[in-house]
Amino acid sequence: MSVRNRVQLAVNRALRPFGVQLVRGFTTDPLISPFLPARRTIRRAADAGLSVGDYLDNYSSEPGATAETVDAMLSASGLSAAAEVRRILEIGPGSGRYTTRVKSALRPQVYEVYETAPDWVQYLRGEFPDLVFQPADGHTLAPTGSSTVDLVHAHKLLCYIPFVTAVCYLDEMARVVRPGGTVAFDLITDACMDLQMTKVWLAEPVHGAIYSVAPRDWVLQFMAQRDLHLAGSHFVPLSGGRTELLVFNRR
Repeated sequence: MSVRNRVQLAVNRALRPFGVQLVRGFTTDPLISPFLPARRTIRRAADAGLSVGDYLDNYSSEPGATAETVDAMLSASGLSAAAEVRRILEIGPGSGRYTTRVKSALRPQVYEVYETAPDWVQYLRGEFPDLVFQPADGHTLAPTGSSTVDLVHAHKLLCYIPFVTAVCYLDEMARVVRPGGTVAFDLITDACMDLQMTKVWLAEPVHGAIYSVAPRDWVLQFMAQRDLHLAGSHFVPLSGGRTELLVFNRR
């Protein structure tokens, strides 16, 4: 690593609590480096004649995967517009492809987001001026009060970050969800690791190295200890394999 990169990483670590970082057209923060840069992604989507959400479906999974994921989440949770969902929180909305569908389906009064990538924050502000942007530190939901959120969800995020950081987020999701509320997220669990996925990772170890695998039974126990009980699960396509969407309800 060059001296310039070392200095930039050190500066970004110091700036991270303030939601700011130095960039050169893409993020260099090691916590969010696997994610796609906004400007290039938006340009390529336009060149392909697709919305950003549809382009990302094609790029990282398969057409229709976002809609399928949201439908599975809502079905398992029992949430609907008729349920009068007041407050939703999304971690790592990125392009807003899940945000669009969840907002349309549930029509919440307040939709909070935590996003660490400044380029995507800028894009989201233009696309969704009514979102409430919370300062993101990359591992907590500190600005959000305990037991205040009807639905807290994250997609295509926890599978890319270190497992210990994912656990921090799981603990925080459990803290902010209200009684009767829903927590939903996808992970690469051990149940995802079939022979085909293993073959892909063995053939392309650099590709597989960006992912983080989570022990499914441990995650279920961790959430149960926080009074969150599995309501449903669904396998979601991922480039090189799949993730498992886990949906929990708080009693």
